[in-house]
Amino acid sequence: MGHRRLVVGTLLLFVSAALPAQPRRTTLLEISPLSDKEMLRMIPLFGEEGRQCVISHVRDRAFVLATPAEASLLAERFRGVSVVMTDTSARTLHRRAMYGPAMKLPPVYHTYDQIVAEGERLAREYPALIVKRQIGRTTQEGRPIVAFRISSDARTSLDRPRILFTGCHHADELMGAEISLALMRQLVEGYGKDSRITEWLRHGEVFVVPVLNVDGHTVVTSGIDPRWRKNTRDGNRNGVLYEFPEGVDINRNYDFNWAHGGSDDPMSERYRGEYPFSESENRAMRALADDERFLAAITYHSQGEVIFYPWEWRGRKAPDDALLTSMARGLAGSIRTMKGDTCYKAEYGAGTVGQSYPWLYGRYGTFDFVIEVGLGASFFPPEEVPGIIAANLPGAHVALDWMNGPGLSIRVTDASSAKPLEARVWIPSVETEDVDRRTSHPATGRFWRLLPAGSYTVVVSRDGYGTVVLKDVRISTEGWTTHEVKLAGLN
Repeated sequence: MGHRRLVVGTLLLFVSAALPAQPRRTTLLEISPLSDKEMLRMIPLFGEEGRQCVISHVRDRAFVLATPAEASLLAERFRGVSVVMTDTSARTLHRRAMYGPAMKLPPVYHTYDQIVAEGERLAREYPALIVKRQIGRTTQEGRPIVAFRISSDARTSLDRPRILFTGCHHADELMGAEISLALMRQLVEGYGKDSRITEWLRHGEVFVVPVLNVDGHTVVTSGIDPRWRKNTRDGNRNGVLYEFPEGVDINRNYDFNWAHGGSDDPMSERYRGEYPFSESENRAMRALADDERFLAAITYHSQGEVIFYPWEWRGRKAPDDALLTSMARGLAGSIRTMKGDTCYKAEYGAGTVGQSYPWLYGRYGTFDFVIEVGLGASFFPPEEVPGIIAANLPGAHVALDWMNGPGLSIRVTDASSAKPLEARVWIPSVETEDVDRRTSHPATGRFWRLLPAGSYTVVVSRDGYGTVVLKDVRISTEGWTTHEVKLAGLN
């Protein structure tokens, strides 16, 4: 999502009366040390476009774009101001700031090809535990988009609760891919050795899409342009790729409240596309969600050290608000910030944005949580990467525990043939008309749903069949409450 939070989120908003209309910012400054309070003192020194001038502010070091006059003023008023380079190309200045002196991606990060190769290596060494699956191809360049299924018998689709981890909707938010890759390694290599991992993989299925925006991720990791956020759709159809800021923000292209979020301006970094699911990356996610009916999901973005979850929607909360809030707070409390003195925070996300978390929740009932990783940059200096990964893995573990419930597990079959049915499973005391009716899996007839302990009425229905009402279904504080429902066809 790339939200600018804390000081970075409010930086550089007012025009200085001391400075005239500004020429192009062609100077890259490094300011170190620079505290949050000192950063706030810089606010009056820049114009309305100043939000874009701070490329990163990680810990006490900032990279800032400035005009010559602004650079001189900053040098007078702040310590530790040094000129890194001057250039008329904004792309070059960003490359220097984000890639470092070598002007290429630090090796601590992985290219998409390297990520896929590592997944394939794990599949060769642990063929029973992990398999690769192509879920689609990219919109512009036709690259394969892959997911990895991880379980105690990954070669077989099992009737188990499923959880999804996804990285890199946005091309420049590289940490999602790195955390996803680390999680894949940890799960596969820890099976049979770590009792917690073994339990997860014996009782559930884990899906990992380490990079969804493969074309955009390649632009960033190949060193072409670290600013790239969207996919690489050739918006003006001139046959020239990577003309910043072309492309579609694939995290604004889902069909739940699509028209209310993002932008209809193709040059906006949040351009939502011409219509919902115009991008094949999003269609790949839709096909995967249709196939798997995930219990829950984690979607990685950066930055902000915050968890977003469904939702604040024009004064309304999500139907599962109490449970979602409890889960989000537990997830946030498990992830330490970069400073290490506190944990991430949980906050409501918007319901009217066309993003993955309202879409997965609103359409499928999947509890999707967005984790905004780290603070101060879209991706981070190489020395920060191992610590951010290590801090975020406990959050993934909290999410994996959700596969153990508590909640409701129903299997719906045809009363005559015993064949599984896709049926609507409705809990009237919880669900509202803001969300689609939840359904059982078409291949297995299974319905998994996380619920707080309590008593519920459950309505199971399908067109052409008689409706079954289960009364006083009691959900305990642990595990899954299971029911078999047989629907009789109507003559």
